[in-house]
Amino acid sequence: MHAIVSGLDAQHDRRVTQIWSLLRSGCGLSGMGRTPLPHFSWQISREYAFEALEPAIARVARGMSAFTVRTSGLGIFTGEADIVLYLALVRDAALSEMQAEIWHAGRPFGKGISEHYAPQNWVPHITLGHADVDPEKLTCAVRHLARERLHWEIAVDHLALVFQAEGMPAREIGRFPFDG
Repeated sequence: MHAIVSGLDAQHDRRVTQIWSLLRSGCGLSGMGRTPLPHFSWQISREYAFEALEPAIARVARGMSAFTVRTSGLGIFTGEADIVLYLALVRDAALSEMQAEIWHAGRPFGKGISEHYAPQNWVPHITLGHADVDPEKLTCAVRHLARERLHWEIAVDHLALVFQAEGMPAREIGRFPFDG
């Protein structure tokens, strides 16, 4: 899976990494090792034509200004195949407009783009656990995080492209600072 994302500022990158470590040691959650980059995703795809995508995303980033996102606590995506524990981002009109612009800029260059990230479906979030979350590990994770202060303000100043080959950890392959 590949993605267009924004990484977190240094303070919150460290905080998410600490939470991943806590959930790994305290609850046995190790799925985040597959995507070890604290971030939130604007769009994900099975495949991208990265050479064509890069200039399109660079152009979008040049028109954007740095902004702040707020988190609002824990959330859970449920399902048979994959339970996801996440830190919810507050979705406001400005964030929705940015996501729609990024979605439309990236869409022509992707194959197998996840409709979960289409503007009308998008739930902005920072993943805390996935791939190996089961009901018992989820209960453990919520117990560990229930009293944590998870209402943050995170500075966002770039878009990035993430590449993840089958069976390998994800890695950032391009970063585009906001110039607006």
